[in-house]
Amino acid sequence: MGLKIMLEFEHLPGGKNCMTSCLWKLLHHLGHDISEEMLVGIASGLGFIYWKMKQMPTPFVGGMNGGRFPTILGLAVDRLGGEWKVLKSSSTKRAQQHLLETLEMDQPALICADIGFLDYLSLGGDDHFGMHTILVYGINESNDEAHISDRFATPITIPLSRLQIARASKYHPFPAENKLMQVFMPEILNSLQEIIPMAIRENADFMLNPPISNMGARGILKWKDEFPKYPKILQDNRTIVQALIEHFVYIEVGGSGGSFFRRVYSNFLKEASKVMKDSELQKISLLYDDICDVWSRLAVQLTPNELSSLGRLREIYVQNNHDMEQKGVKALDQVKERLADVPSLISHACNEVENFNQLLAGVDVLLDELYQKETSAMEALAAWSSS
Repeated sequence: MGLKIMLEFEHLPGGKNCMTSCLWKLLHHLGHDISEEMLVGIASGLGFIYWKMKQMPTPFVGGMNGGRFPTILGLAVDRLGGEWKVLKSSSTKRAQQHLLETLEMDQPALICADIGFLDYLSLGGDDHFGMHTILVYGINESNDEAHISDRFATPITIPLSRLQIARASKYHPFPAENKLMQVFMPEILNSLQEIIPMAIRENADFMLNPPISNMGARGILKWKDEFPKYPKILQDNRTIVQALIEHFVYIEVGGSGGSFFRRVYSNFLKEASKVMKDSELQKISLLYDDICDVWSRLAVQLTPNELSSLGRLREIYVQNNHDMEQKGVKALDQVKERLADVPSLISHACNEVENFNQLLAGVDVLLDELYQKETSAMEALAAWSSS
């Protein structure tokens, strides 16, 4: 007879990002209520990276200041005064044991899973992203069930066997490889008033003085230089379409909170302004509100209405994200119905991107504008944190 464990867990809807919403809910389960936006901010979580490796079919463009798992989650826990550890195994059996041990601690298991094997998240193509994180708060081995909490309106039940495949994935970028994070927090956390200035200073330093040129604000210019080369550096038109879709999704609907995490960071600054009793942070948050608008315009430019199949793909992902955020599992049938149209739309979009140069001028201009505005906003934050 298979094992059955179900925690008394409160699913909190309204998550913005998979990782930070997991930590938000996990901390709530442990008795600490800190907003998701604050977690992003105190972990110096705003970033930019353009990344292309040979084994990656498409370039990855990310908006977080991350790194290896647990990325900003570990830093947030550290700064709040807690401790954490990551468990990892090449064995599915051992990984399942890690999950069970975590649940037996009365802690929902914060795990990595590849979206390509999570049917409710798939983009409908050969899409893989192994650092998607979810909380597992219950399993029933006999019924092949895993009860999970993602960032959407309701908890979701999926096949445990499918979850194990998603956990074990070795696909790039960011292979899941059965990673699991355990968190241990003290009763009294470190003061946010002490954490916030240092976190903002470090975030500004990363964006203005990145370790390599494809990161930080300068990384935006790197992407601007590389984008016109897509027809040469990507395998075929289908891969170009995949890249454009992924860029749109990661900027606008794929767990960024909208506008490539800039909306989340703007709200962090507004909350931090109240914590610090400092109106200057409120003023700087308005710079990010403006930046948000430009990122959203860029996302549309990458999948423009003039290219009707690309435009329709964008509409599908926007609607699916909205429905999952508002309705949760009640929206799954509609989500799957829309995704059924994706393969044919991708085929038509392959013809549309023959005229790739149509995209270039608008993307070029917007990336230049973003570089200038991101740099100015971070310079303002650097000055504030040093005053």
